[in-house]
Formats: sequence, structure tokens, C-alpha cells
Amino acid sequence: MKSITRYLVVNISIWALLAALGAGVFLTSLFRSAAENSFDEQLDIVLKVLVGNLATQLFSSEELSKPDNLGQPRFELPLSGWYWTVSKVKGDELLYGSLSLGGENFSIETESAKQYTGGIGRYLLGRGPDQKKIRILERQIAFGPDQSYYIRVTGNAEELNAQVSQFQNRAWLLMALFGAVLLIVSLLLVRSALKPLGVLQKKVRDVANGNSLTIVGDYPVEVAGLVEEANILISSNQETLERARTQLGNLAHALKTPLSVITNEVRSSGRDNADLLVQQVAVMRDQIQLYLDRARFAARHNTIGKVTDVSPILQKMASVMGKIHPGIDVALLSEDTDKISFRGEAQDLEEMIGNLVDNACKWAKTQVVISLYPKRLLQHDVNETKPRSITRNWLTIIVEDDGHGLAEAEIEIALKRGLRLDESKPGSGLGLSIVSELAGLYRGEFALSRSELGGLQATLVLPAYKE
Repeated sequence: MKSITRYLVVNISIWALLAALGAGVFLTSLFRSAAENSFDEQLDIVLKVLVGNLATQLFSSEELSKPDNLGQPRFELPLSGWYWTVSKVKGDELLYGSLSLGGENFSIETESAKQYTGGIGRYLLGRGPDQKKIRILERQIAFGPDQSYYIRVTGNAEELNAQVSQFQNRAWLLMALFGAVLLIVSLLLVRSALKPLGVLQKKVRDVANGNSLTIVGDYPVEVAGLVEEANILISSNQETLERARTQLGNLAHALKTPLSVITNEVRSSGRDNADLLVQQVAVMRDQIQLYLDRARFAARHNTIGKVTDVSPILQKMASVMGKIHPGIDVALLSEDTDKISFRGEAQDLEEMIGNLVDNACKWAKTQVVISLYPKRLLQHDVNETKPRSITRNWLTIIVEDDGHGLAEAEIEIALKRGLRLDESKPGSGLGLSIVSELAGLYRGEFALSRSELGGLQATLVLPAYKE
């Protein structure tokens, strides 16, 4: 299971259920054994009283009479389930029985595996005259030749079973309550034990959102090492980023001057192939810029904890582009997006929006509209094979113009780096390809389509941070 809480709760629930089940079986079995022993002890006492009564009669006279009252009212209540009988062994002839039999006799069905421990005898099961289950204690007594008797004492087995059943119901209810309490206590303990992980998650989110430079706080020893290693990784990431920026800046500066010198020297040389050499130098400059941009973009987008407010940048771009292109009305439309932010570098967002708005202003007739939405509008993820970013929140920026637009075949050409559809407009042909590359690095999407205004619509989907 991916959830530690779920894993612990499920396993604790299983063990709590097994513990409650085992305890219930043990208690009910123990109670049944104790109840049967107590029941049998009562029968044994009555049987001993009967044996003593008969022995007294036989030693005092030759005539055997019905035993006196045993002091047990239950043996006088009709069909109470509590009976006693005295029978001759030969032919099992009934001589005397308790008043509770009402002149009838009970039947014997099966012999119990439990032997009578008070002497020679056995336990049996049977049914009384009313067909109710009874438990029988039987003993054979011999007082002399032709004076062997079966003395049987019975008890109401249904009362015993009802008593055991009542205890079982209460025991299972108690075990269910015990299991529920154990589960609740275990859940509270699990939540309490895992609470530091929730705190750690919030601190890591603070770092990811740029609210903190490191993961702070005191944590249990089980995760303290993880926090320490994560802080080392964050610090190393920041240092690597700064070194990469410095080295890329130095490399760009070091290459620009030699390339400019070569270009000037070739042009002033008057050689026949000067134009070809100048063209090749321009290709070199573009290729160098391409890979420098890619390295710079990759370094920036992997930076932890960069969050940029979107609305101020859009407002600034709309204002700046309106001044650069005075004949174009640049309008900004947005939903309630004051609290939405781009999860990334402000420089990258400015570069993407600047390229899109500048391109729209160049080709618009009179109007450019910038729209911001706090959700994902493109349904097809062009980067679905790549790992997702930290967040599942997205923002969508749409830039439209009322120009002549592009056909589907022209859209594919427009996204290729350095290719221009119209040389009459200034530019290097890199703007849309830069936007596409930056969007891809942030696991976002970039698409061109026909605008309702008549011109081109550029749709940009980027990861967002929402408070």
C-alpha cells in the first residue's frame, strides 16, 4: 500500500479482529466448561443423596421404599427437566421416580464421552417426557445379590444451553466493543506517530513554494536523517544553479566578441565567399544561442522553490507592448486570479509572455487580447510521457490577435526555430520556438490555433501554485 496510515490501520484491524475472535472463543469455551462442571456437580450431589438414602433403607430392612424428599423443589415440579429414577439393572425396570416425572419416564439417546468422576458411572443425553433435552448422570449401585440398581439424576440441558448462549452473546458483544476500542486507540496512536510526517510535508511544501530556503523543525530520529540529506540536496541545487548561470553568462560573453570580430573581418575582406562565411557565422551564433538557452532554461526550471505572481507580469507586458505598438489595443482579460502564481522563474514567464504578445502585436490589425484562466484548457498533454511537475494545479494564458492568422501547415513551420514565414516583419524567428521549449521544460503545453478574432490564438498551459 502507498499509504503508511492505511497499511498500519488495515494490519491493526486484522490483528484486532483476530485477537477479539480468539478471546471470544476462549472465554465462551471456558465458560461452557465451567457451567457444565457446575451443572454436573449439582447432579452429583443429588445422586449421592439418593445413594445414601437407598443404602440406609437396605441396611435397615429388606424392603426398599421410595426415597424421601431430597430438599430440591425442582424435582417436585412437573416436567421441570430435573428428574431422578431408581431402576433395577435386570430389565431396567423402573422402581421409583421423582414427582416431576408425573408418572412417566425419560428416554436416553446418546452417551457422553465424559466419564463420571465421582465413581463408577457415566453421563448421557436424553429427552424428558415433554421431549425437552436433559443431561443425565447415571450410576450403577450393587447392595448384594440381585440388588443392583441404576440410579439416574437429570438436569434441564436447555437451561444450561440458554445460560451458555446468553453468556456467548454478551461475550461477543464485549469482544466487538473491545475490538472497536482497540482499533480506535490504534488509529489515534498511528495518527499521533505519523503527525511529524504531516509537519514535514508542510515544511517541504514551503521550500517548494519559495517560502523557506531549507526544511526546518525538529523531527523523530527515523526521519531526521532524511531531512538532513534533503537540506543538503536543496543547498547543492542552489549552488549548482548559481554556478551554471555564472558559467553560461561567461561563455555567452566570451563568444559574442570573437564572432562579431570574425563577421566584421570577413565583410571587410572583399572576398568572393564573404557572404557565405558571414552566413555560416550567423548559423554558429544561432546554434550557440540555442544550446545556451536550453541549458539556461533547464537550470532555471529545475530550481526548487520558485513561485511567480502572474497578474503583475501580464499587466506589465500589456502596458509595455501597448507603448511599443501604439496602433494596437492590448487588452487584458482575466478571471479571479489574484492568488494564482506560476511555479517557476519570473524571467521565463516574462520571456514566454513577451514573445507571444510581441508576435501578436506585429501581426494584429488593431487588437490583441490576453486572457488568464486558473485552470487547464488544453485537453491533450503533449508531454504526457514525461514526469509530472510537483503540482497538479495549472494556469492557462491565451494571447489572440485580429490579424490574418495562419494555416495548419504554416503553424508547424512557425514553431520551428529560426524559420520565418514573412521576412517583412523584424525578428529572428526564435520567439515561438523559445515559448514551446520553455513550456516543455515546465511540463506544460503550447498550441497555436485560429482565434475567434480572426487571427492567431496562442494557448499556453503552465504549472501553477494556488494558495
